[in-house]
Amino acid sequence: MSELKNLLTDFVRVEGVHAAVVISRDGFVIEGETNGTALDNDAVGAVVSVGIGSSAVMANELQVGEIVQTMFECAKGVVVVTFLGANALLALVSDATANIGNLRYQLKKRVPAIEAAL
Repeated sequence: MSELKNLLTDFVRVEGVHAAVVISRDGFVIEGETNGTALDNDAVGAVVSVGIGSSAVMANELQVGEIVQTMFECAKGVVVVTFLGANALLALVSDATANIGNLRYQLKKRVPAIEAAL
């Protein structure tokens, strides 16, 4: 198993996380892991890349700089997208039981290793 896959497998063991997917900026899945839920990694990649496009336009129009991380808090869960350099994204999909502070902490702790594995 690749180092990147191992890192993503560890991420889906975090309470509430259903999927951890590394996506190229054009929407192709580089690597992904789920905790056994019915989420499809390719679908996650496609919808996240489209959503990030509109978020990038918003950030540009509001003149707040490049996006580093974005989060969508929804009725049944949370989606957190973190930029991994200029060419990739990490998307976490979690349920409503996930602690948002813990998700952000886990990202801060784990992203350097994920970037190194790319």
